[in-house]
Amino acid sequence: MRVSPESGRCSNIARESSEPMLGSAPVARRWLLIEHPGPWAKNHLETPPISPSLAAAIESGCAELQGRSLLVRRHGRRAPGEAPSWYAVDSAHGTWVTGTWRTSDDLLAAVAAMGAPLAQSEALAEPMLLVCTQGTRDACCALRGRPITAALAKVWPDEVWECTHLSGHRFAGTFLSMPDGTCFGKVDMADAVDIVRSHRAGEVDTRHLRGLARWSPAVQAATGWVLAEHGPAPITAARPGTVDVVSETVTRVEVIGDDPLPDTTWVEVTAEALPPAPLSCGKGPGEHTAYRTAVCSGPA
Repeated sequence: MRVSPESGRCSNIARESSEPMLGSAPVARRWLLIEHPGPWAKNHLETPPISPSLAAAIESGCAELQGRSLLVRRHGRRAPGEAPSWYAVDSAHGTWVTGTWRTSDDLLAAVAAMGAPLAQSEALAEPMLLVCTQGTRDACCALRGRPITAALAKVWPDEVWECTHLSGHRFAGTFLSMPDGTCFGKVDMADAVDIVRSHRAGEVDTRHLRGLARWSPAVQAATGWVLAEHGPAPITAARPGTVDVVSETVTRVEVIGDDPLPDTTWVEVTAEALPPAPLSCGKGPGEHTAYRTAVCSGPA
């Protein structure tokens, strides 16, 4: 289903204004993915049977670990009676711990697993493509996300999942490639398969790149800029060295590059307030930020 440009949807407005996306990926190093068939509440942790006390424990555990929780479900129908799964993923090391759940105690065990030293786990996380389709948060996520999910599932049926909010409704369709945590946005059904294939072939599509989620917005923007200017290259070919926070709005980032990128590039990232615009469908204009990038000589 295509969204009409005349509809005033937030994602159409963001595309028409060419709003920059670099630096907009949700910031998280660890992820707690909880399989739940839905329907999902607007606040995903208010979805039954998740109790307020369990939701608080999940939120607290994620906050302590620079983590984030998502509800996920496979595209299509699951076998009746099969226990849903959970996945505690360390995106920095590509490892995970998994289990199944039926009770609150099972999910408390998942929270505890997320806090374990996942880097030492021998279980390498399997590829997952998490597409935001949460229409209870924003219509664009469902209208754009579901066709993307269907397109990807034709090629990778065992890897594609629908998921709850990935931030940035206006950048729908948006999805997360796991286990590395690369986030893409402004994706259409026709683009989705090629974006994933390029990413896995070591040539990340910077036209649709929001950032690598385990890094701060400024680092996402700086590394993404170097990849766009000097790539194509793998998302991991650009990584931060020294990060110099100059002021509340300016950060200078030393980007260390692997071939074919330059060995070192200093990038100044400026957080710039954009004119108010709808950040979600059905809401009035809101304040938002873009990250402008420019080469600089080094730390301030």
